[in-house]
Amino acid sequence: MKEIYKRMMKESKRIASSSKRPGFYIEHERLLLMSRDIYNSNAEVLKCRDMVFKQLADNLGHGMEHAEKVTIDIGALVFIEGEGQSLGSDRIKEAIVIAQLSGLLHDIKRKEPNHASASAKEARIKLRDFSLREREKEIIVQAISNHEAFVEPKKISTPIGQIISDSLYDADKFRWGIDNFTETLWYMADFRGTPIELIVEHFPRGLKGIIKIKDTFRTDTGKKYGPEFIDLGLEAGEKIYDYLLSHSSSP
Repeated sequence: MKEIYKRMMKESKRIASSSKRPGFYIEHERLLLMSRDIYNSNAEVLKCRDMVFKQLADNLGHGMEHAEKVTIDIGALVFIEGEGQSLGSDRIKEAIVIAQLSGLLHDIKRKEPNHASASAKEARIKLRDFSLREREKEIIVQAISNHEAFVEPKKISTPIGQIISDSLYDADKFRWGIDNFTETLWYMADFRGTPIELIVEHFPRGLKGIIKIKDTFRTDTGKKYGPEFIDLGLEAGEKIYDYLLSHSSSP
């Protein structure tokens, strides 16, 4: 990453460091730790991590760090939603593994047009090497194809599949909060070589665009906690914008 973007990322993280922690992470800390344990121990998940690690490098701001956050969050979301539909604990644990695979694979073609569809197609190919049932592979592919914002998702034929699809979307859109302004923006700017002055010019429009995501969360849990992620991001984004306005003329 070029030095200018490193500096802006560092300053953005400093500015956002005073933001409060989202309620989802406070109230569901135990489930997030459980999800992380699965992420760090399940053989299929570990295999997938190794597979996508290099492919997610230099990935338009949606690299391994983004994928890991989505993957941990989706595990907790699937657990909560699964319990809410009275699914058995064994089915929920199996679903978490499938969900985490979708989290790791969801942006593997992020640089392509219609990246959700392109990533789903690539995921179908990569999943040939995994010891999953065909219906489980299909759930992953369908969930990935459904994770694009402002696009009507296709219905999934099974309750587990629908939970995973909706949870992938919500976990991914949690990242449209603070992460969007402290990480994603600067990785994308570095990849494209976007001048800081142009970032400042388009910043207000970007803020308005992110507001729209608040009404799109799909799970009950996402609808409860998702808007706070966005509000915290917008609050930090306004402060970062003020910083950029006062420093954009500096070399």
